[in-house]
Amino acid sequence: MNSTHQEYLYRQFFRLKIHESMGDAFQALFSKVMHYTTPGFQAVAPWGNWGDGGNDGWIDNDAHYYQVYGPKPSNQIKELEAVNKSIGDFDKLVAKWGRVSKYTFVMNDYFKGIPAPVGNSLKNLAETKALEYAGAMGGMELLKEFMSLSECDKQDIVGFIPEVDLDFVDSRAVGEVLSFLAYKSSSALAFLGETAPDFDEKIKINGITKPIKLRLEIFSYQLNLINDFLNSVDGGLEKSIAQEVKETYKQSKLSIPDNIPDCADLRYLWMVDKLLPPGVHSNAVASYRFAAELILAKYFETCDAYEHPNNASTT
Repeated sequence: MNSTHQEYLYRQFFRLKIHESMGDAFQALFSKVMHYTTPGFQAVAPWGNWGDGGNDGWIDNDAHYYQVYGPKPSNQIKELEAVNKSIGDFDKLVAKWGRVSKYTFVMNDYFKGIPAPVGNSLKNLAETKALEYAGAMGGMELLKEFMSLSECDKQDIVGFIPEVDLDFVDSRAVGEVLSFLAYKSSSALAFLGETAPDFDEKIKINGITKPIKLRLEIFSYQLNLINDFLNSVDGGLEKSIAQEVKETYKQSKLSIPDNIPDCADLRYLWMVDKLLPPGVHSNAVASYRFAAELILAKYFETCDAYEHPNNASTT
């Protein structure tokens, strides 16, 4: 896997992390990135009645404090709520932590941009409180920090990304994922009534980009790893898994709406992780993701994952 392809996947996996993080989860993600990128950064956990004093992380030597806001995703960011959150705790912060020279409001904007009133309120705050700096950090800025990390640190945050040309594949992981999906499926089984669509046409119709197209193609060459397993077990297993993949794709469309850039790619990565059995150890993530991508490649060629060209609008 070349470096450009790899960087694209790290970027998309992190975008997926941002999209799925809200509240405490977003604060934890922010803190983890900052620990790796910013010397002297310290996270803060609320403590008893004292709480966190309006401080969600700080750099002591610079008197730089961070306030983190992770709202639930919506079609429109509630600007007034964001403005109130950005400056509402500032006086409490000073009262409990003392001198503040720099202040950053970190918001999960889901890559839509920080609302203009928030920037204006922070500008006014810097002037009225005589701060060296007051500004905002959104998803794009956090992504830039993440992409500056070493590969090892990136992996600690988003997990291992399997190479598409692995010399060794843990067949046990393939079998475990397949068995898990078959056991999980509770929907009535339906036999496929349509012929397999043209691969390239389906890629185009669904808006899948070149890096994910490449992975689907290469994984499709290794489907013997799945077929050998399916041929050795009960014949109903394959249809159970197909139904579970179909349901997972439906869920991905709810989680990753059409108005998000590269939504088809993000749905692919979302499904990869949703197909994994729970409790997979971090050291085994690459093997299990490999197995999940094999499964997606198999059922991409049928009518179970992504839209069939016969059923999708080309406009």
